[in-house]
Amino acid sequence: MLSSLLLLWILLRCADSFSVRVPPGPVVVVRGATALLPCEFEPDLNISQLVVTWQRGEDARVVHSFYYQRDQLERQDSDYKGRTKLNYSELPKGNASLSITNFGLKDAGKYLCTVSNTKGTGKGELQLVYAAVYSEPRLSIHLKSSAVMVQYEMEGYPRPEILWLGSGNQNLTDHQEVSSASDGGLYYLKSYVTQNSAVNLTFTLKNPTAHQELQRHVIFSYDENIQNSSTSVVVLSVLCVILLCSTVLLLWLYCKQR
Repeated sequence: MLSSLLLLWILLRCADSFSVRVPPGPVVVVRGATALLPCEFEPDLNISQLVVTWQRGEDARVVHSFYYQRDQLERQDSDYKGRTKLNYSELPKGNASLSITNFGLKDAGKYLCTVSNTKGTGKGELQLVYAAVYSEPRLSIHLKSSAVMVQYEMEGYPRPEILWLGSGNQNLTDHQEVSSASDGGLYYLKSYVTQNSAVNLTFTLKNPTAHQELQRHVIFSYDENIQNSSTSVVVLSVLCVILLCSTVLLLWLYCKQR
């Protein structure tokens, strides 16, 4: 009786000491990269009874399963077909980390790693965060009748921090349009400012999730009197044409009277 209680106590202590360890904070993965989901457990060199299951934390979809010393992918969710992999040589060392290729927006979220072997059973949950580096901003300058509009367009994820500064470091941030994320997992951003005189601007974009910061300077000057000069030229040309026509008409009338 005493030996049975001792054995039970030992088993309970072993079960209590068994742990599955995953990163405590979010793991950021860039669009298109291979995501590595770390998961460590109390190792057992004999993996004949090892069971590893990766699932989505939100809806328990099966991402990857391993037991009977091989992958068991019959119940794997279709979104992960051909994209997941365990490092088999690391399993006896207590490493059940999973890799997911071609990471996209729909892959972001919670993942649950459940491990069971002769030493016990445990689970750990981690968070994957999706990010996409913003493309090189495309500059366009639009001249209007009384102003100049400077605009940048780019794609990335998530919504960035935008700042426009004038030559005196005054904040000119005004208009920006951000469309919904596309199927490719990107936001389309259009940001612009309007100036009534010569342009001397600094554009800054920050994407903290992807550890990205872009800064571009725009200097553009134009002659504000061009429009008035052009108008004067047009008016003068019209007057010359009218004068010429009047002269011809007078000559024709004179000749006709003669």
